[in-house]
Amino acid sequence: MPDYTTLSSFPESDREWTEEQWKYMIDYLVEEGLVKYSELASLVLGHLNPSQVGTSVASNKSFQSHYPPRKCWQAVRQWHFDQTGKCADCGTRLELQADHIIPKEELGDVANTLDNLTLRCRRCNVIKRPSHKHGGETFLTAEAALMWILFTKRPDTYEKFMDLCREYGLTMASVRFEESWAMAKWLEREGNYTISPNSKY
Repeated sequence: MPDYTTLSSFPESDREWTEEQWKYMIDYLVEEGLVKYSELASLVLGHLNPSQVGTSVASNKSFQSHYPPRKCWQAVRQWHFDQTGKCADCGTRLELQADHIIPKEELGDVANTLDNLTLRCRRCNVIKRPSHKHGGETFLTAEAALMWILFTKRPDTYEKFMDLCREYGLTMASVRFEESWAMAKWLEREGNYTISPNSKY
């Protein structure tokens, strides 16, 4: 039966975890009653659903200007079908988005052509954006990392949790740590987490 003791013995860095260790964590989350396999499957299936290029690309006036009236969707649909169905950078099939190869910041609306598009996952898309200068510094996405830290490190104070998040490389405003700390508070009420009386929250 999966338990925290085994989970806490895994490598300190999530980059070093094996697929078997990630599977163990999933089983642990199910055993703890935090999620059900059916919920996980539903979540994964939703993130496997291909990008919404009909609304993000075919309805864009700049893309439409390259085609006769009402013909843009046909071209976009064919472009979409012709893709590999994987992120051009990391190869995942999860959370794919149509993304510019040469960014709009460089070319403006001239960038909006199908031959300048590729599929990237949300994480790889963020990594290359100048506005997200810290994107890609962590192995997990910020939302996943917050929960990974909570469940694998089991900090007993909010202050320790915040320090662990900063050590991991998370750079968001501390309000995100406070929001995430709510999971510890909820689990403590159910008898599944221990928070020190010395904790700020």
